[in-house]
Amino acid sequence: MQRLYLLVFFFLSGISGLIYEIAWVRQASLTFGVSVYAYSAVLGAYMIGLALGSYLMGKRASNRSRPLRTYAILEIGIAFLAALSPLVLTSLNGFYAAVTHAFHPGLVWLTLLRVVLSIVVLTPITFLIGATLPIMSQIYATQVGKVGSDVGRLYLVNTAGAVLGCLLTGVFLIRLFGLRETVFLGAALNLSVAAGALWLAGLSGRRQSQEQPAEPSQATAASAKAAHPEHRHQTRPEPLELSPRVLHYVAVGYAISGFLALGYEIVWARILSIHTLHAVYSFSLMLTVFLSGLAVGSALGVWWLRHYRGTLAQFGILQLGIGLLSILALFVFARLPSIRIQDVFGGYSVTREVLYELLLAFITLFPSTVLIGALFPIVSSLYTRERTAEVGLRVGTVSALNTLGAIVGSLGAGFVLIPVLGLRNTCLLLSGTYLVLGTGALWLAPRNQSRLRWVPLPVLGLALIATFVMPPGLYLGFREEPTDYLVYYKEGVETTVAVFDLPPDKFRELLSGQPIERRTDSAEQDSTVRSFKISYVNGRDEVPTGEVSMLAFHLLGHLPPLLRPNARNALVLSFGNGIATGTLNTHNIPVIDAVDLSREMIEAAQIYHEENYDVLSSSRLRLHIEDARNFLMQSDDQYDIITVDATHPSNANSWILFTQEFYELVRQRLSTDGVFMQWLPIHSLSGADYQAIMRTFHHVFPHTTLWYTGGIHSFLVATPRPLTEEGLNTALAAAADNTIVRDDLGPPLAIVGYLALFEKGLGVYVGSGPLVTDNNAFFLPIR
Repeated sequence: MQRLYLLVFFFLSGISGLIYEIAWVRQASLTFGVSVYAYSAVLGAYMIGLALGSYLMGKRASNRSRPLRTYAILEIGIAFLAALSPLVLTSLNGFYAAVTHAFHPGLVWLTLLRVVLSIVVLTPITFLIGATLPIMSQIYATQVGKVGSDVGRLYLVNTAGAVLGCLLTGVFLIRLFGLRETVFLGAALNLSVAAGALWLAGLSGRRQSQEQPAEPSQATAASAKAAHPEHRHQTRPEPLELSPRVLHYVAVGYAISGFLALGYEIVWARILSIHTLHAVYSFSLMLTVFLSGLAVGSALGVWWLRHYRGTLAQFGILQLGIGLLSILALFVFARLPSIRIQDVFGGYSVTREVLYELLLAFITLFPSTVLIGALFPIVSSLYTRERTAEVGLRVGTVSALNTLGAIVGSLGAGFVLIPVLGLRNTCLLLSGTYLVLGTGALWLAPRNQSRLRWVPLPVLGLALIATFVMPPGLYLGFREEPTDYLVYYKEGVETTVAVFDLPPDKFRELLSGQPIERRTDSAEQDSTVRSFKISYVNGRDEVPTGEVSMLAFHLLGHLPPLLRPNARNALVLSFGNGIATGTLNTHNIPVIDAVDLSREMIEAAQIYHEENYDVLSSSRLRLHIEDARNFLMQSDDQYDIITVDATHPSNANSWILFTQEFYELVRQRLSTDGVFMQWLPIHSLSGADYQAIMRTFHHVFPHTTLWYTGGIHSFLVATPRPLTEEGLNTALAAAADNTIVRDDLGPPLAIVGYLALFEKGLGVYVGSGPLVTDNNAFFLPIR
């Protein structure tokens, strides 16, 4: 029964650990931004703490006379620091802004600052989290010959808890309770675990005091039998006899496996994001499936070790299997466009979309992650040699090595491998490394297993054949292969961007979701017919140049300078392909700062040079590769015009641009007589969320009007004074003789027609109700 309690404690601890990871990444993005550089800084600090805690506690675990009490103290410390983390992370905003204002650091120094601040805040907590595995291993794994299966069982229940915590936090808890309250819930779980551990420690202490002391030479064996009465009459399995060379290979190999596993996670997440909505919950769903595979794999590893002895050959075969399955997964990724939600689930709803994204992750990630999860029990068995002495030290060491490898893997894959090699080739490189590791392990196998040395040959042959017949490594999301209309494709650090230049009929097919065929000689585009362009950013269509969308871009660029003539400067948040910015630039504003997270989108803007008035060649334009909100925090400039054309609020990178705190930040950067304009989509957003965003905007900017240009495009415009009909007519009079404005928007009377609600009417429409804050923002993609 005591062992069951320990498993329950570690399961609950796993839930809280993933609650914190999801919540901290989300909250840290409010300070450090949503760029991959900011995310990597937070994740790196998180994992550094895990590695240090695992290693340092492992060195001391065997010296703890009351390990259960130590474990309880760790859980109390986690709960206390975690409960403080929302306040501490929020308090970083001012310090971070002050430092960036004072020194204006470049990307390298800015990333270093993010890493340092993340380490200061998160590493102490994750240090304690990392320390729980070696100390719990010391408590639980007390039987010689069954160390690997016992440690594997701990890993299994902890990972199973992580699966539940990841799914609940990413889909339900933050939306239902808020970010801060979700962290408090995780802290409550840790306190419950601590209370249970203290109770169990007291119960065990009373039992030991009532028992006859064993002979000193038999103390360890008697303790093990008392803890495991079901094994009293069983023959004790023998420990493993492994050479130092084998142990060294296992440790180094498992560290490299950590590098490869996190590299896979980064690559797989990037590819899957192209085929999903990339909503606020999408990454959590992918991570849920990833962790589920690890849990199932560890369960299989535990079962195996209960029946068979762990061997180096098993370690090698698992590595070979991971490498081969990961190559074969690329074929499945290539076929994902043919698996449509309407075909599988009969239509769209939020629930069906969640199930659909889980399905895509399952069929691509699950097989490989099962084998990755099976590695840990095998490695634990080999590296401890199935001896109970120094279990905590050995488990802590090998876990720390794996975590350090994972840190390097996450950084190396995101910043180096993907931009240089691309998604497919990065995956092939990682798979090849797994195959090499597996081959090396089998060649180190004992002489009596020399026949196993030839096992890699058919695996390597199959992997080589699969590589040669691999489908094209272009991931578009909506189709399997590129067409002749594809004019730009690039996979960068942040985004995968594809641009199509289409004749009118093919453009309509693409927008309607129908397949577009390859161009033939008889279907060559007539040079006299205007072509249409559209970009796909991580699989989602952006910047279509159809009439309705162009009208929206032009209003976003023309209206602010008409309402604020003679503006000294302007700020565009989300440059995209530059159409709104180019339109703004036609008004001869001396300085225009434009910000975008995707370097690839800015490169692709050259293809839109006709639509964006060749804005990239303008000497007045200053481009910044940065997260929009983070740029505002770093800047100390005041702008006469600020426009925001972010992606949908439900997008994982854009929700932070529709909260009260963001609007207050904009107000700080807006001059006294400045104009602020934001695109607000009508589609895929519930009526309640749409009203809540407008209510929040109106709360921060009382003089707000609502504009609508048709289709899915509405706009919120904040002015320094109430905008009246007379004032609007006066402002638009300047457009009467402006040829560009008339060509883009029509005469002044037509522009007035885009105004949907004046300030008073907007106030009536939004009414009273909750505001959108950083703590509660969670927009579901409703259709």
